[in-house]
Amino acid sequence: MLYTGTFSKTLAPSLRVGWIVADAPVIRRLTLLKQASDLATSAFNQMLALRLARTILPAEIARARAAYRSRRDAMLAALAAHMPPGVEWIRPEGGLYIWLTLPGHLDGAAVAMRALTEHGVATISGAAFYPVAPVRNTLRLSFSLASKEDATEAIKRLGGLIGEMSGRVEGSFIPFS
Repeated sequence: MLYTGTFSKTLAPSLRVGWIVADAPVIRRLTLLKQASDLATSAFNQMLALRLARTILPAEIARARAAYRSRRDAMLAALAAHMPPGVEWIRPEGGLYIWLTLPGHLDGAAVAMRALTEHGVATISGAAFYPVAPVRNTLRLSFSLASKEDATEAIKRLGGLIGEMSGRVEGSFIPFS
């Protein structure tokens, strides 16, 4: 069994340093394969990644988790406040995305296209994430970069659009023309 990872998301994308956990004989073979494929990773980059991982990684992980948790919670609160009936979502315990299931008659790709072109809200159809037999009435929402205010406004706009496309605009939803 192999366990691999990278420091690209946690320390610095430009270092291009990853890691692997495996039995010693497997590591020896993988080392030979890597050496034959790229003639070695920069020793400086490896030493820098090791130093950063030992000194700042725990604090950086705690900081990132708190920031992403806050953004996730803001988006979840906006979903609860602004989504029309029939829309469901998953409260993620990890990752950077919230998965929406739309009413069955809606196509996530059509919703995503209109959300972007008409309302300036970027999302992606969930169908893109199925290897076979995609479920078309789904969307994936990212909370990784959006501020609380931007997420709330985007969800308000998206909720209004979904309500409009579902044939009902009710309650606190904002209809868009």
